[in-house]
Amino acid sequence: MQIRLCHQDRTKHGDSFAKPTLRSWKGPLVAGALALTSFRAFAGAPQQGAAQVQPRPIVIPNRTLDSHELNELEQRNTKRRNLDAANAARKRVIDDETNKLLILARDLKAKTDNLGNGMLTPTMVREAEVIEILANDVKEKMKLTVSAD
Repeated sequence: MQIRLCHQDRTKHGDSFAKPTLRSWKGPLVAGALALTSFRAFAGAPQQGAAQVQPRPIVIPNRTLDSHELNELEQRNTKRRNLDAANAARKRVIDDETNKLLILARDLKAKTDNLGNGMLTPTMVREAEVIEILANDVKEKMKLTVSAD
């Protein structure tokens, strides 16, 4: 173990070190004891004879808004409500079209299963085209979201 000593413990003949003394250990011992006591105080360890101090909540006083700020606040809230309503309507339309798409796809599958290995009829081909158009429409509507940005 290597011990580093303070400058008072060096000999007068250079940088060679003398034997460690009590003085060289005093500083680290005091610092360690101070650190332990401060850690206990900050860690919330109960101190003997000291009353526990309850932390007080930070209170920020409310200030009244002037008419311009009230107007801006109301406009932001109205815009947010309108955007929320538009998104809800968009989701309802997507749900309705998805249900229609599901019904059409099940119907076409049932028809093709009954047909077996035969040729598709022109109405089945038109139904498949309608399903494809409706699926692309739903896909595009899902990408859109009404936002303030």
